[in-house]
Amino acid sequence: MPIKGLSEQIRIPRLGKIHLGVKKLSAKKVEYPTATDYFVCPPEVIAIYGDKPTSLPIMIPVEDEDIWASQYYRAYSNTRGLTCRGDGETCRRMIDTVTGGMANRDTEAVVWKEGRCAGRECPDYQGKKCSEKMCLQFMLPEVPGIGVWQIDTGSINSIRNINSAAAMIRGLCGRVRMIPLVLSLGKQEVVNPDDGKKKNVNVLSMTHGQSLYNLLTDSTKPIHELLAPPPVEDEAPLDVVADIPQAEQDIKDYWEEATSVAMPKPSGGTYNQSPEVTTDTLEPVGDKTKVKTLSKKSQKVLAQTALAQGYEPANVTAIIVSKFGKVKAFELTDEEAHELREILLEGKFKQALPF
Repeated sequence: MPIKGLSEQIRIPRLGKIHLGVKKLSAKKVEYPTATDYFVCPPEVIAIYGDKPTSLPIMIPVEDEDIWASQYYRAYSNTRGLTCRGDGETCRRMIDTVTGGMANRDTEAVVWKEGRCAGRECPDYQGKKCSEKMCLQFMLPEVPGIGVWQIDTGSINSIRNINSAAAMIRGLCGRVRMIPLVLSLGKQEVVNPDDGKKKNVNVLSMTHGQSLYNLLTDSTKPIHELLAPPPVEDEAPLDVVADIPQAEQDIKDYWEEATSVAMPKPSGGTYNQSPEVTTDTLEPVGDKTKVKTLSKKSQKVLAQTALAQGYEPANVTAIIVSKFGKVKAFELTDEEAHELREILLEGKFKQALPF
């Protein structure tokens, strides 16, 4: 049986924190925070994105904003950490049992109490002991580890940007969870509430990073498809069986004017799944000054290579015309045949062809 009040409490593992600033020492050797225009990351994140990234590919782990984008009025103490958290109506406060006030470094005994949160009207807020804070939690799919990373921000503009982006994405896709997004840190022009002047500050923003169409498409894909890398297509599969009769027919129809002779079998006596053709299989390159038509043996080598690499006859003909200015493969010199075979093996021009 589960333990009531405990077993149902699930916490997402936190892998670490990413900061929006660094601590510096004053002339009096006192530490103070200063904002940066890049994410201050731990070593495992730096290993992927570099020393000073300004954008991070992220995924939101859950739909509940109170988990991934927790935002409250929060007060902190250097010695006790969080001492008060409120939402503008109610708060939970660490109280000094002797003085009845908020606990501080001299407090000896504390108790947590529920109370009224006055928000910006609170004396602690006006005394800059309390402010709006968002704890943003997200996954970094490209960084090793299963869990979330956290960024804390006290910027009202960053909080508004994140909330607005989440509302827009949820309105379009029906959810914000497990959609590839980009978290960025950049300049934004704001109005200083103290003097009414405009200034540029670093704020967080969250976007999809691509078109609206791609966003809608990604929102319909299973998670494993979103995380899977694109397939590697630089080599032909070894289990493709070369269609030897088709190769002979291609030579007859597209390359050679004369009737094709029977295709010789490979040295093993049987046709391999993918023809093992080496450079030596082609006829030796002769005198460059002497142009002669390509032998049938070399034509068949090219035909088998084209089939094994997945080229259609029209593709090969297009390469011959565009690359060598000739119409038929039998018109190639031995040197040109060597070059054509290398093109076929490397897959050059394949994606550029209109076939």
